[in-house]
Amino acid sequence: MTQPARTAELDSAADTAPDAGLLQAPVATVDLAVGGMTCASCVARVEKKLGKLDGVTASVNLATESARVTLTAPVTNEELVIAVARAGYTATVTGRTELATPTDDDADSTPGAGRPSSGQGDDDQGVDAQVADGQGTTAAGATPTDTPPLSAAAPEEPEGRSATHPNTQEFGHSQAMRADYLRTRLIVSLMLSIPVMALSMIPAWQFTGWQWVLAALALPVATWGAWPFHQAAFRAIRHGAFTMDTLVSLGVIAATGWSLWALLLGGAGQLGMRMSMELLPRAQGHQVHMYFESAAWVTTFLLAGRWAEARARYRSGDALRALLELGATQATRVTLTSPSGSTDAVDVLDDDGAPRPDATRTEETVPIDALAAGELFTVRPGEKIATDGVVIEGHSAVDASMLTGESVPVEAGPGEAVTGGCVNTSGALLVRATAVGEGTTLARIGAMVVEAQAGKAPVQRLADRISGVFVPAVIALSLATLAVWLLLGHPAQHAFTAAVAVLVIACPCALGLATPTALLVGTGRAAQLGVVIKGPEVLESTRTLDTIVLDKTGTVTEGRMRLDTADGIITWDAETEGGVGQALSATIRDPRTSDRSCQPHHAFENLSHPAPNLSGTQAATLALAGSVEAASEHPVARAIAQAAQEHLEQVPAVQDFSNHEGRGVSGAVTLDGTTYRVQVGRPTWLAEQGLDLPEQVTDAVASAEQTGATAVALAVDGVARAVLAVRDTVRDSSPAAIAQLRQLGIRPILLTGDNHRTAARVAQEVGIEPDDVRAEVLPGDKRDVIATLQAEGHVVGMVGDGINDAAALAQAGTRGLGFAMGSGTDVAIEAADITLVRADLDAAVTAIRISRDTLRIIKQNLFWAFAYNVAAIPLAALGLLNPMIAGAAMAASSVIVVTNSLRLRRSPFPLRQGGSK
Repeated sequence: MTQPARTAELDSAADTAPDAGLLQAPVATVDLAVGGMTCASCVARVEKKLGKLDGVTASVNLATESARVTLTAPVTNEELVIAVARAGYTATVTGRTELATPTDDDADSTPGAGRPSSGQGDDDQGVDAQVADGQGTTAAGATPTDTPPLSAAAPEEPEGRSATHPNTQEFGHSQAMRADYLRTRLIVSLMLSIPVMALSMIPAWQFTGWQWVLAALALPVATWGAWPFHQAAFRAIRHGAFTMDTLVSLGVIAATGWSLWALLLGGAGQLGMRMSMELLPRAQGHQVHMYFESAAWVTTFLLAGRWAEARARYRSGDALRALLELGATQATRVTLTSPSGSTDAVDVLDDDGAPRPDATRTEETVPIDALAAGELFTVRPGEKIATDGVVIEGHSAVDASMLTGESVPVEAGPGEAVTGGCVNTSGALLVRATAVGEGTTLARIGAMVVEAQAGKAPVQRLADRISGVFVPAVIALSLATLAVWLLLGHPAQHAFTAAVAVLVIACPCALGLATPTALLVGTGRAAQLGVVIKGPEVLESTRTLDTIVLDKTGTVTEGRMRLDTADGIITWDAETEGGVGQALSATIRDPRTSDRSCQPHHAFENLSHPAPNLSGTQAATLALAGSVEAASEHPVARAIAQAAQEHLEQVPAVQDFSNHEGRGVSGAVTLDGTTYRVQVGRPTWLAEQGLDLPEQVTDAVASAEQTGATAVALAVDGVARAVLAVRDTVRDSSPAAIAQLRQLGIRPILLTGDNHRTAARVAQEVGIEPDDVRAEVLPGDKRDVIATLQAEGHVVGMVGDGINDAAALAQAGTRGLGFAMGSGTDVAIEAADITLVRADLDAAVTAIRISRDTLRIIKQNLFWAFAYNVAAIPLAALGLLNPMIAGAAMAASSVIVVTNSLRLRRSPFPLRQGGSK
């Protein structure tokens, strides 16, 4: 499609285009910063204009002055900007992400297609569009040198808003500038409006010629002071739109025009004339009345409201802004050099990844942007960790409270992962960078929160539909009020007063700000406490959540299973195993002989040196099990592999490894030229493989499980030889978190692949009912457990952290919520609705409480916005409100909505008796 044809669609009535586009897979998302919006009507108009483009759906956010555009067809950045410009607003592309690889034809015709983009492509760099005053034409696709930033080119921009990148820092900066811009006009208007009010209200102060002084004081307020409203209204009208500013501007112009007519032609300008001000229009006499005080104070009140709103909206992003500003700006990069002059990792690092003693170090301070993944950097006590990485040298306590909300520092040593932005409190650390820039935890949290804030909660969509026709309806009602009053025989000035009051009291601003401001504050507060809410639709789900499924390992428990070598390795010799076969030690070839040996204490002597508390048989058991388990990611496997690394100097490598999901692992281990087939897993699985399990195995497994341990059996060459028991400890916070979930009206269910005895013991310890335990569930069956609960009518939440939890998390999201532990895998985090940066069950409770608090505030805001307009407009039409009082009420309504949203900075609120829904 050609550019003119595409542009022509902007004014077409192709309302079905978005619906058609939704049937196709998205190919790209584009982020826009939108300038000049003042109310929900502006939002509706921008969305409508963008939606008329083929394959475009848009969600516009008033609070963050941004738009998230989803494309299902090739559309250029320039076309999107032009669409916004035709609606009467400014737009700048701040980011573009291609979700699919377009065809060659699409790539040729669509600038920026087929590659990742941040809105800075060669063809669309700095794409900006502004409406040329007085002509209605646009300038699009201009480079930054052609089109200066709006704030520089137009310091008188209405509302002091500029089209900035919709990230938290720049959004806050634009709101601060807007507040300063409005503050100047507010101060001047207030100083002029006070004497206007005094002269209008107190006849005793009305000296000869006072009315001309009144006009001289009020006209600057009604023109210069109200210019932001007039300019925005004129721009909207030029594009066939009606906004909040249209109502304000019409009201001020009408009041000022009537007053000038009364002063110049109506007799109110006669010297010596006195005038008293009545609060109710119907109480006024037949004397010609001037409304300079209404024009002045409507302007002043609205400026005060907009100024307070701008300040409050700046504060609404404090939590997230503070979080994102915690990142380090510099790093101390370390370069290791071997004696031969090489800087290659293989020459300067040992097998464990630690620096070799003979490597020399060179340090240099570089900007954080210059640090690359894989490079080393040092962190001294008191410094911020420059970026995400893994400690390769040193021990310290790291303060991660800014990320997790936990006040207790976390110990960090070699092999431990650390997060950029956290503070090193004690020892020096040498860290290898694993992620930089947008890939860091802090940046990913910020991106997810900003994306959530750009979304739109379902409860807001009704308000948007209403606001789309709100302003035209109010104008029509104002004209109807004027006509009815005149038809009923009332004086013209009485009818005029009521009509103006209707114009200035209606407030679509409150409707437009009800949801975005609460979402802005709520998601920022959640991020501050280690909870990342992916989208506004999540809030609705938390309200109806009645069941939460908890993956035991890593959620309810510490998730760090350990093998206690003192009593966790259970072996038996040939005399006691009932003729099942030779003892384990006899199965292993003694490295010093060519025959199989029955001397277990000599096994592996040349391979490893077992710890003093390990017998030779236990060392052999640990080496074989640790070899095959080292290739598995299962928590039990990691515990056994870690124990082998800790207690044995060398662990043999595994070959032909197989992972039997949720059941066990198998592989071939070669020792001294002889290959042994090793299996480690559930005893039931080994039995399914045709192995005979001796009584020692079943007794050892039962004994371990009674103590809450998870036991696996080791088989060598088809014969069961040992049992290994690992244990996971319950988190200290889990019992209290379970109690809070019940207080919230949510039923906790424990889900685990472990045996029933272990699961029952953990459930009893944390306070979960025995009937709510689902044990021995295979990873592939976790999703089915969620689906079954949903089929029973429950709204289910799922808390998990592993790759095998991703399907269950996604299933929970279909009718409920998925919670992913931030310590878990990227797959789990991607599948979840809420990410818990703090790996603690308390974080899940915090997520639910903050989400419900935010939803409650949204509903309070919407109730106030609707109730205010429903009650105030009829009062004004009936002549029960003076325009000045109406203006004050309208300004207050927006401030009330934003101030109520700021209460979320103290969330989560105390739980109410009987739970909080």
